[in-house]
Amino acid sequence: MRIDLDYHYLTHHVVPGPQSLSYFVSLLLLPIALLIPRSILSRRHSIFIFVPIILAASIHAWYSIGGPDVISVDVPLWCLFLLALNDPWTDFRRIVNPQSRPSSGRIHQATFSTESLPEVPTGIPAVKANSHIGEQTALIEGPGDDEPASSAPSSDEGEDSCEIEEQSYPGSLWQRLPWVGTLLVSIRLNNWKIGSYSHDRSQPAPPAFKSRGSFLIYSIISFIRGYLVLDLTRAYISTDSYFVTTKGNPSVPINAPLPPHLPSLFRSLVPPQLFRTMIIGAQAWALISQMFYLPCLLPVLLHSLGWITDEWSPHNWPPYFGSPGTILHHGVRGFWGQYWHQTMRFSVSGPGYALASWLKLRRDGLWRYAIITLVAFGLSGIVHMGLVPPEPPHATVPVNSVRLLVAGFFWVQPIAMLVEVATARAIASNMGLNQWQAGNGLRLRITLNFIWVIVWFTICLPLIGEAGRQLGYWRVWPMPISVWKGLRGEGWLTWPFLMN
Repeated sequence: MRIDLDYHYLTHHVVPGPQSLSYFVSLLLLPIALLIPRSILSRRHSIFIFVPIILAASIHAWYSIGGPDVISVDVPLWCLFLLALNDPWTDFRRIVNPQSRPSSGRIHQATFSTESLPEVPTGIPAVKANSHIGEQTALIEGPGDDEPASSAPSSDEGEDSCEIEEQSYPGSLWQRLPWVGTLLVSIRLNNWKIGSYSHDRSQPAPPAFKSRGSFLIYSIISFIRGYLVLDLTRAYISTDSYFVTTKGNPSVPINAPLPPHLPSLFRSLVPPQLFRTMIIGAQAWALISQMFYLPCLLPVLLHSLGWITDEWSPHNWPPYFGSPGTILHHGVRGFWGQYWHQTMRFSVSGPGYALASWLKLRRDGLWRYAIITLVAFGLSGIVHMGLVPPEPPHATVPVNSVRLLVAGFFWVQPIAMLVEVATARAIASNMGLNQWQAGNGLRLRITLNFIWVIVWFTICLPLIGEAGRQLGYWRVWPMPISVWKGLRGEGWLTWPFLMN
């Protein structure tokens, strides 16, 4: 009985979770649909049979939960991407490690040279000198919308060249099982050719780490760095009444004066909304980007023991987060297009590309980019609504208002991105772009982007801050052991059940 009560509390007050069998229908039907060959079920029949059932089951799961959750929204989007908007049976090819060559299946051989690696698509809509938008670096390229993958540059010889193999949809069930399983877990579609030149030209994606040892060192450094940031920001949060809501009492606005324990000069120079936004951003950065690597040490350990193959070991994956420098060069587009993780890029962007192609919008036009961006962040906002439980215990507003706060943060991002593209386009048509690529022009561009990004997130990140306040995120010390409290003689433990 205690387990049931704990599960009920967890899925109603902390994070949404399955409440009916319909939740698992889409998780089961999508791989089944991909395992059925075209000789048995045509593409049209596959869409008509599986897509409506998956959508209906997902809607029923949302009703049972009392709202969406991340998985039950993301899986239908992947269903649309893989079954309706693309045809993995004919267009997708898995890049196979030569050391783990399959015994059967159609194999396409290609040559890969580390000396002639093409430029990796950045996800940033580039504005060319003629003021047109280079969609080759847009969010993603829609399959069939760009140059054919066969036209990707390649090298047939070179000192560092090695032969790669591309495995298309296998004919036997035994070979289809790992092919489909790998496809479903490859949410960034690394080491897959999907018929999109801008994606395919960068495959196979180079790994982020040279060895398991370098991955281990980086994971430990990231964990320590993130741990300390979470600890120190939480220490400040405990002194600022803005971060706590109390039912029956009005909430402290984000632009209210900072706590008096801060130096008076600091309080007079730093706007309260800016500083609190920096605290919120630091918490998100530390929790998401720095704590990501430590759990990945387990599969790396299994790989060292020979229990899993190379492609399943995280140290062989491309980096999940890009260089912060791209933000200074490309602003908000750089943040979302290359720096931040791209785990939902294909699932949320695919419908936008399909809509833009159906409307026959000009490839280098602002309207096409606007449609793609609006749809991508619109769907991303809906997915992130799934972080809100149906009954937040500390909320002072209705739960749907909290969901709108979370979604609203993502829904407003296209505004900044379109402003950047329109501004760059105007500059390119009137002044040219060469003077912004180096020297004083580049330094001015970096300075303006830095100020612009700070201003933009100071305006929109409070949406996440208010949602976190309503959900009670700031009431909990995220780490069980606090270095800050321990050094101050206030006790090292922070979680009540550990102290008891």
